[in-house]
Amino acid sequence: MSFLVRVLFLSTVLLPAKLFAQDAPTDSIESPTAIEEVLPDSSNFVTASILLSSPGKEAFFALGHSGIRLKSPSKGLDYCFSFSTVLQLGPAFNLVIILGQMKGGYEAVTFEEYIKTFADEGRGVMEYPLNLTLHEEQDLWRLMDQKIMKGPVDKFDFIKSNCTSTLMNAINSIMQSERIEYPLTEPLNMGSRDALAYVEGDIPWMEFFSLTMMSGLPAKAPIPIGLIICPAVWQRLLPEAEIVGLNGDRRPALESEPRQLLEQKYVPTPTWLTPIRAFSLLLVIAILITIAEWLLKWKRVAKAFDVILFAAYTLFATYLFYASCIRMFGLFWNNLLIAFNLLPFICWLLFRKKAFYRKLFAFYSIMLIAFMAYFSLYMGRIEWAHELLLATLLIRCMSRYLKNHRI
Repeated sequence: MSFLVRVLFLSTVLLPAKLFAQDAPTDSIESPTAIEEVLPDSSNFVTASILLSSPGKEAFFALGHSGIRLKSPSKGLDYCFSFSTVLQLGPAFNLVIILGQMKGGYEAVTFEEYIKTFADEGRGVMEYPLNLTLHEEQDLWRLMDQKIMKGPVDKFDFIKSNCTSTLMNAINSIMQSERIEYPLTEPLNMGSRDALAYVEGDIPWMEFFSLTMMSGLPAKAPIPIGLIICPAVWQRLLPEAEIVGLNGDRRPALESEPRQLLEQKYVPTPTWLTPIRAFSLLLVIAILITIAEWLLKWKRVAKAFDVILFAAYTLFATYLFYASCIRMFGLFWNNLLIAFNLLPFICWLLFRKKAFYRKLFAFYSIMLIAFMAYFSLYMGRIEWAHELLLATLLIRCMSRYLKNHRI
């Protein structure tokens, strides 16, 4: 079915239900689902449900996927809308994501196509029927149609703007004098650090990346739903959510019990090389090189290691500074900028031949010790991966100060 024909169909679906009986016969319309009569109360004129899928094999799909299913049985229409990136997975995709310049937009496929994609990947899909009014469902379909016509122009990132948060915002925007109220339960009643562990604890590298990028958030303050919402969280909250009107009337957010559309067959395998193990190995290497430098006079090996470490440090510090400047993920300040910044690189450029350059290593070592204590206290727990990385820098800085080596 061409895009133009689909748009015409969507425009037809958005007509008032009473006009539907006067419309042209539906048996001439090509549709993926069986034609059904509109019920007297028009409850099946348009139906909306959220589709939540289990994680996939790619890192991009590590938290699953969210979509919205919109049906008009009397017209035989059954489409799934979801927020997708403009680029396919690959090196260019990774670079654009890292730079925070990824764009995304909504696309629509038939229900059969949508389900087949997840079935081929062995991913499970759950359906959550929404308890919206007829007008809200019509407005939601109209909104999805408008977003498709708009194209992939919205910002996309993993944390604040993703397939789940954009869909939640779309649903909220069409609520007529109503709002969806979610229960204050896990992870919404947790501090940001505990909420992050709740959502990404089984994906160590994603947890490490998210914590690195969101270290400026108060660890004990409840995290905003916009920063923690993902398929697993939404799945937890939806069955207990309520739609609340301005007059205080309440009704369940779901029209009926969730139902399983696809059984999950693919189960992600946890990686052995977690951030803690990776940075523990790096720390051990740094200790061994330092011992060899002092006892065996391996100056060239130590210097080569320091050059690599300093280059990696500078690249990471540059990225953190860049992310803060463009307010990546909506955050302006990152606590890790205290320890990872461009001052060491600037000092190296300007002062590496000066007599006092050696003292800068002592100053930075003291700063690292202070920050290591501060960071774990601020986060409310020992952040082993980050502390191990900082300890590696500390050992090499102290060695450089004591041996008076220069990069």
